[in-house]
Amino acid sequence: MKYIRLKDGFVMQTDNPQNWEGCEVLTNAEGKRLMAESAKESLLKILKPDDTVYTVLRHVSRSGMMRRIDLYTFKDDKKIYLSGYFAYLRGEEPPKDGYRVGGCGMDMGYHLVHGLGYRLFGDGYSLRHEWI
Repeated sequence: MKYIRLKDGFVMQTDNPQNWEGCEVLTNAEGKRLMAESAKESLLKILKPDDTVYTVLRHVSRSGMMRRIDLYTFKDDKKIYLSGYFAYLRGEEPPKDGYRVGGCGMDMGYHLVHGLGYRLFGDGYSLRHEWI
């Protein structure tokens, strides 16, 4: 996969950059950085301090040491999927079946929401968390 920047400035990944006429092929580091910036901008448009981020447990490993959790919020009675934005914000690939979280002994959904709040607002306690 290659990162490319389209003529309008939009950054994306593709296996076939030659199919995108006039695009700029980016290095992996630059592509990840720009995707993280874009994800943060998008998340700041969606989330404000004191908003609630909902978590959904998708899977727990047999050992109990890994979970897959998705992040959502609701605006105007519409569900907004946040897991992909969060992954790009962290410089990772978007999850296919829930954001992967390792470890146990604490509320991992809260852990994700706390990390999201910290990255967006510099304060991990700026967002509320609920399981659904």
